[in-house]
Amino acid sequence: MNIQKITIKTIIHSLLCIVLFSAASCKKILDLKPTDQLDETDVFLSAQKLESAVLGAYQGWYPEYLMRIGSVMADECRLGPRNSGVSASGQNLFRWTYSSADQEILAPWKNAYQVIDRVNRLLNGLDKVPLKNEGDKAKLKQLKGELLAIRAYEHFDLYRLYGASGPYRADAYAVPYMKSSSTSSQPSRSLTGAFFEAFWKDISEAESIMEDGSNIRMGLSAVYALHARAALYTERYPEAVLFAGKVIEKFPLASLSDFEGIWKEQNNAETIFKLKRNNVSSMRPGDLFYNIGAERILFAPALKLLDSYDHDEDVRYKSWFDTDPELITQGDLAETIIKYKGTENAPNRNDVKLFRTGEMYLIRAEAALHNGDVSHSESDLNILRLSLIHI
Repeated sequence: MNIQKITIKTIIHSLLCIVLFSAASCKKILDLKPTDQLDETDVFLSAQKLESAVLGAYQGWYPEYLMRIGSVMADECRLGPRNSGVSASGQNLFRWTYSSADQEILAPWKNAYQVIDRVNRLLNGLDKVPLKNEGDKAKLKQLKGELLAIRAYEHFDLYRLYGASGPYRADAYAVPYMKSSSTSSQPSRSLTGAFFEAFWKDISEAESIMEDGSNIRMGLSAVYALHARAALYTERYPEAVLFAGKVIEKFPLASLSDFEGIWKEQNNAETIFKLKRNNVSSMRPGDLFYNIGAERILFAPALKLLDSYDHDEDVRYKSWFDTDPELITQGDLAETIIKYKGTENAPNRNDVKLFRTGEMYLIRAEAALHNGDVSHSESDLNILRLSLIHI
């Protein structure tokens, strides 16, 4: 009888110990903070933590969605030989039968405002960050400039895609320019004049506090490039010439020998700003044109586009297009897009080039022409043309 009581007592004691130990262990596990994300309350504890959050804004930025609309809806592409059926990739865009509910139309809007929301949350909390030394002060200044530049860039892309229509008009409707974060807000469309007032304010402040750094983050030259691009759209032609020139002075055009390597990630020639892509990115540029899993070409280059290049002498042709012998045997058109082909170990993976020097020459040439400076416009076009042609 005593033995039985002792046994039962021992078992109960053992079970109680196990429960208490497990509870303590679980508490320790639950107290662990994830290492792949930052709690909003922790973001502003130091300049280093804030920088990690800023990098998160870059990580979630996908201009590929806008690139898809631009390439597929324009005359740059034709349907791939096996991209068929009413629900196939990009069909509605390609045939101009899309609606506002199509994900391919919504994606650029949703992604841009998600990035803007992250940026606004970080900007609104900047004053909370303790500055321990001059290094922290300089870092915070640069990070603020980056955030302002990202916000301006994303808003301008939204304007280009959803707001711009014909010549610039200040009294036309644009898109909402969001400078604060609110999940319940229902902003109305801004007039274009008010939209660009907010845009130029962000650009001006960013330019006043930024410096150049790595080309995989927004730096001063990238902000100048954005300034030039937006100035051309808004008919501020002297500014477009000025700021495109600032970038051209610092970033020379790629040589013929370097140009092809830009698209194979072998060099950074004339690359002012690009977004890095890796194998865990939810979307990669090459996904727009080739489905890896199905081994299916979604879109191929339009024949009219191909005919506009000198196939032998223009370095762009061999850098962006190729022929597939297997397609010839199948009786299909053989030309394919290899601009974002990636590598064997990383198919479809290329960094997204958002600003290159070639665009700056085109901006300056067009703006110079609007200014009545035909000579400089022709000169810039000839410089660009000769940099791409084997003579």
